[in-house]
Amino acid sequence: MRLHSRFLFFHPIQKVKVDHMNHEMGLYPENFETVKSGQKRREYRLYDEKRQNIRPGDTITFYNTESNKRVTVLVESLHIYGDFKTCYQDFWEEDFADRGITVEQLVQDTYRGWWSKEKEETYGCVVIKFKPL
Repeated sequence: MRLHSRFLFFHPIQKVKVDHMNHEMGLYPENFETVKSGQKRREYRLYDEKRQNIRPGDTITFYNTESNKRVTVLVESLHIYGDFKTCYQDFWEEDFADRGITVEQLVQDTYRGWWSKEKEETYGCVVIKFKPL
């Protein structure tokens, strides 16, 4: 009986040191408090150059935009989307259903208060899942 190998070359496994980064992001006081208490476990952001550098295993230090208090969390996963509507729909029940508004209203609030539709079309968006440290 002849054994066939589908590998042409064998390389020893080497441990690779991965340097994790810490990122800083501001939050309004009400959102800061929900992160600090552990209630909020996902952050929704434009997937711009700054957020494209975030990787699972990194940390994020959120700071309160009014008091400059800080809390650090560990990034568990990233969910990348082409638009905010789709990401909001995917996590609607867990994060938004109790707000008394529709997905469409939340998308319009996003365009008015944070990022334009043009930026959304350029970058898409990211849902950052994290846990408290």
